[in-house]
Amino acid sequence: MKRVFSILIVFSLIAGMIAGCGSNTDSQGEKDAGRETNVATENGNEKSDDQNDVTEENNENTAMGRYVETAIDLSEYCVRSDMINKRTDGALVIQDYYNPMLISKDNGETWEQEDTEWFSKLMENDTYIMDMAYGPDGTAVVLYDKNSDDDEPDSENNEDSSDEDSLDNENSENESEDSEGSEKASEEDSYRLESVGMIIKPDGTQTPIQISVEEDDVYMRNVWMSGDGRIFVSTLGTNIYEVKEDGTAEKFLTIEVRPELIALQENLMIIDGSKFGDLILYDMEKKERVEDQILNDFVSENYKERDVYNGGEYFDLFIFPGEEGVIYIAGKKGLHRHVIGGSTVEQIIDGSLSCFNNPAYILHGMVTLPDNEFIALFGGGKVVRFTYNPDIPTVPNERIKVYSLKDNDTARQAITIYQSNNPEVYVEYEIGLGEDNSITRDDALKKLNTQIMAGEGPDLFILDDMPVDSYVNKGLLMDLSECLSSLQGENEIFESVKNAFQKEDKIYMIPCEIQLPMVQGKEKYISRMKDMEGIADALEDLRKEYTGDALIDACTEKGVMGIFSMVCAPSWKTEEGELNKEAIEKFLLQCKRIYDAQMDGLSEKIIEDYKISNENMLAYYDMPRDTPELVRGLNWFNYLAGEMKILCGSLRSVDEFAEYRSVQRKKGYEDDVYLPLDGQSKNVFLPINLVGINAASESKERAQELLKVLLGKENQSYLFKGMPVNKAALEEAFLKEEEHVSEDGVFMSIGGSDRDGIMVDLEVYVLDEGQRQELRDWIENVNTPYVTDTVLEEAVYREGAGYLNGSQSLDETIKAIEQSVAIYMAE
Repeated sequence: MKRVFSILIVFSLIAGMIAGCGSNTDSQGEKDAGRETNVATENGNEKSDDQNDVTEENNENTAMGRYVETAIDLSEYCVRSDMINKRTDGALVIQDYYNPMLISKDNGETWEQEDTEWFSKLMENDTYIMDMAYGPDGTAVVLYDKNSDDDEPDSENNEDSSDEDSLDNENSENESEDSEGSEKASEEDSYRLESVGMIIKPDGTQTPIQISVEEDDVYMRNVWMSGDGRIFVSTLGTNIYEVKEDGTAEKFLTIEVRPELIALQENLMIIDGSKFGDLILYDMEKKERVEDQILNDFVSENYKERDVYNGGEYFDLFIFPGEEGVIYIAGKKGLHRHVIGGSTVEQIIDGSLSCFNNPAYILHGMVTLPDNEFIALFGGGKVVRFTYNPDIPTVPNERIKVYSLKDNDTARQAITIYQSNNPEVYVEYEIGLGEDNSITRDDALKKLNTQIMAGEGPDLFILDDMPVDSYVNKGLLMDLSECLSSLQGENEIFESVKNAFQKEDKIYMIPCEIQLPMVQGKEKYISRMKDMEGIADALEDLRKEYTGDALIDACTEKGVMGIFSMVCAPSWKTEEGELNKEAIEKFLLQCKRIYDAQMDGLSEKIIEDYKISNENMLAYYDMPRDTPELVRGLNWFNYLAGEMKILCGSLRSVDEFAEYRSVQRKKGYEDDVYLPLDGQSKNVFLPINLVGINAASESKERAQELLKVLLGKENQSYLFKGMPVNKAALEEAFLKEEEHVSEDGVFMSIGGSDRDGIMVDLEVYVLDEGQRQELRDWIENVNTPYVTDTVLEEAVYREGAGYLNGSQSLDETIKAIEQSVAIYMAE
């Protein structure tokens, strides 16, 4: 049976976010076959300074021993798998919501599917499974949506086939502006889920779960099983219920925040979630909380922000039981061991030297194996087994250094790939602003400049938000022309992107990803939007037709300027690097026309909703909604809901392009067209993750090797902020697995409702060859990179706001901008 993935989302002007369940959110990427890779890890205490200073010259003092990884690709069998478990007979079990469970009887070396009658019945009825758990004795517990299932799993085998096996709770109409509320609204109002549960014993006996959750809990959401077979159910609320063997249930524990991860170690229950501060440790026998300050200090220091739990399916931080009194903590920092109540948290695997550091490896579960080995399940059906090898150095002797101002997922992924292929090299990754953004940009750049001048600078830079023109003029960056010319075959990059950065026959930087500015709407308006004046003309005419509605997705001065600066800012400096005051003046003139058209008669409700959304963005992401990076995001959902008349922003993925081309298939949108967005500059693209190499590096060869990984097909096949510059990776992004595509070409169905109950849906079609060629041609024709100049642009936004809202004249604004950047431009 072909399955088209369905994603139901809730749109909220207040939250400014979407939430859903049942989507295949991480099945792409991770497609390379299983291989054994050596990665540096610690088997014991944290690395000491002495270990960090080990060199080849004093090799006899080198610390030895680390874990190596064996990766197994099970993507063929794993569509939506979210946990790996151990049975008492030694077998490993991977549960999947669309395919039969996978069993391994040799500690993960080989796997085979094992079907069950009850699971086959659910699949035959296209049942939406919410969660599953397997006990050590083979007992299974499943939570599923009764409304998606015409029949019960197998009423003939039920101990009790009465109506008690279903939940009949009224859907709550309460709205919430936090992430929990978003999921409640999504799963409750859009999906209209009616969660029911079933216990299935190894002999096939089925027992319905009889539970009546409290109103605030809405319904059962996740299920967990302990080593001795106890069953616990969590909800969308803060209550945890224990389910007895006969299916009856009672409230077991109430906590302050919704639980999304429950780990069970003997009599101890460890609870975590995306909105938790400290972990909750609960002694199930004594029925009291347990304090473990050492553990919570570790979590606070290393995993303070934990917000990728997706209702208990994948984790930033995963906790699982070890030997008596021991738990293991896994996440991007690696694998750590802790004795409950003990005085230390011991590092077992260093995250920076393992797949844990790769953001494409999304952790779904992990267990211990015999002989101090471990096995983990990651998204996309990637299983990794960790085996200790005492005969290789704990930390590689050769080192190179990578630097970026902000933590960068694409860089982390490439570093992991590079270290897997080059286990003798340790890549040190420095984040200038700190992992918690505790350092200012200016201070970070001052520190970096000091390191560079002292000959201690990084070997490879991620140059985003850095003064790249200054670095080029000072000769700090190496010419990459020869290195880039060597990229052939599946590693070839788009010539247009490469040529756009050519300066006097040299190339000093190259992006890993790109975004493409675009505008979409009714043909009679879009066809006129070929420059800033045409955009302003069209929006002024739109306002005459639509009174009170939002024309674009921005209601502040900075928001309007932030959308259009990406196609204008490249013109704000002359070829000599001087300020082009005339270009900035023309930009502000047209932005004021656009801003006036947008705000003229705009309803108070839209303005108020925008303000609330802005506050929530600040609370969740520490940046306002009108931050250029956010305001440039294209939002077809808002567009189809009628919240704006024109889509204007930057295209960030092939699937996003498919979404916009699919909008044209909807009734009422047949006359929609799109155009690459031009402003004062033409054929613009947004380079993301600009890479440069230090001209003074003593490890240029290694840095170039890493650059090739960054631009290579393997790394480019799974990106985070834009489209690939690698040609083969783009072609791969066009492809969709046949079993996920319907007969009429739909590979994804998305739907939901806004705060006013307006239902919106979109069937997303696979791009045909003509549409694919459109995107190829678009990329091949770009020639103007928009490289952010933070200082200049912030001055334009800051002073330009006064001109747009009428509190400052244009002459005053231009003079203020000129004075604000005078010192910066002179450097």
